[in-house]
Amino acid sequence: MSDSGADARYSALHKLDSPASRLIRDTIWSREDDIGQQSFITPRYIDGLITRLGIDSGSRVLDVGSGVGGPAIYIAQAAGCQVSGIEINQVGVEVAQELAASSGLGDRVSFHLADAMEMPLDDGAVDVAVSLNVMNVFEDKVKLFTEVRRVVEPGGIWAFLSGTFDGLTKLDRAGLSRNGLVPIHYDSLGGYRAKLQTAGFRIEEITEYVADFGVQLRRWAEAYRTHLDQIADEQGEKAAELHLGYFDTYVRLIDEGKAANHLVISRRPTGA
Repeated sequence: MSDSGADARYSALHKLDSPASRLIRDTIWSREDDIGQQSFITPRYIDGLITRLGIDSGSRVLDVGSGVGGPAIYIAQAAGCQVSGIEINQVGVEVAQELAASSGLGDRVSFHLADAMEMPLDDGAVDVAVSLNVMNVFEDKVKLFTEVRRVVEPGGIWAFLSGTFDGLTKLDRAGLSRNGLVPIHYDSLGGYRAKLQTAGFRIEEITEYVADFGVQLRRWAEAYRTHLDQIADEQGEKAAELHLGYFDTYVRLIDEGKAANHLVISRRPTGA
């Protein structure tokens, strides 16, 4: 992010144990479902992903946009594999490193403060790359996908879970933008298909998540509505209201059929 003020506001979202964040998380998640995720995924999503992608103890996994590291640590613990996380926000990396150390998985999980557009990894460094509900922060997705293709070995997998959008109006986009608090560059499922193919991936599977995704979004909206005063005290009144407006807009778009959540699984062809 180029704006230091925006970066500071984004950093606030990574402070899992601040009073407001704790209230939000306790409203959204049961303790067994709270793994440090900052999106709409649950452990059940990740368990299914591990099985679908064939991740096991011999896998080398990359989490693109790893945030505070909860999902990456969960994957390493559940599958017994090596996991690397790439995250551009320093607070996110610091929290992730603390979580990895406290989990006893510091020898199998590492986090890098870096831009996913230029990752500090060798060519073909990983077997599997994943990303969980952060694709919309990347403006140039072809460039991102091309960089992911570089670090995934031939025959390796690139899978991401992302919101997808169609037919957005200016009003819709304004509601989702949060006035620039978090950079958002929305794409349609068709857009993702075309950009993956341009970057040299072969799409293998696309799955749409409907009911559970809507439930999780409504929980986030209700958590912000319930604790709006406490969130405003911590993040500022304007930021708190913008976040609530984002979730309310997202829920409305799901109900109108303009928004969905898709898991896209693709593969780097062998010999390419």
